[in-house]
Amino acid sequence: MRYFIIVIFTSLCFAVISQNRLWLSSGIETTIFTKDLEIEGSFNSRFYDHGRYDKLFPEFSAKYDIADWLSASMDYRWVFNQSRDSYERTRGHRMNFNTEPQVEFGRFQFETRLRVQYSFRRFGGSARYEPDFDNAFRVKTTLKYNIDNFKIDPQLESEWYYNINNGQDGKQFVKYRFAFGIDINLPDDHEISVKYRYDYEFNIGNPGRFHILSIGHKFEFDRDDYKTGM
Repeated sequence: MRYFIIVIFTSLCFAVISQNRLWLSSGIETTIFTKDLEIEGSFNSRFYDHGRYDKLFPEFSAKYDIADWLSASMDYRWVFNQSRDSYERTRGHRMNFNTEPQVEFGRFQFETRLRVQYSFRRFGGSARYEPDFDNAFRVKTTLKYNIDNFKIDPQLESEWYYNINNGQDGKQFVKYRFAFGIDINLPDDHEISVKYRYDYEFNIGNPGRFHILSIGHKFEFDRDDYKTGM
């Protein structure tokens, strides 16, 4: 119950400054064949500030641990998009290819994610470039801190988006994202993540500035524990 109260309180604090977007997600992660190979399925929903959904998408991921400090992963999204100003709905597909080196020093963990994202179809043929859902190269760095004997771990994130397309707005950086938040480690391998994100777009037509409240849930399913009855 106390974890639920923490989530609600933190969400309300963020909501004071999060006027533009709300992101919700829930997923399950487990290993397959070997402990070094993980698969994850999740469902994500993103909303405009007036409560109408922006995008809905299931996501499926596979990650392989190459070494203690390096992993590689691939994600697929089938995205349902709704226009902010009308009820026009379109669909799109996106693939992500990631490498994620990380290093730990004491209770700090530093991660870098290098991502190439490829969009199979742009929404409704729109000419406007969307850094989150069109072709891009992204670099994200995350600093986490594990507090001794405490279920909440704070973190900071910074990410740059580079438009890899040819054309007038291509071959340049188009977006910066900053985020801070907490991970709450719950019993029975559940985790809640609460973050505030600020998106700053530039070098594109009609650039956006978004405050985002993000709340995510993940369950890590251990097949070995299930087989032995935990």
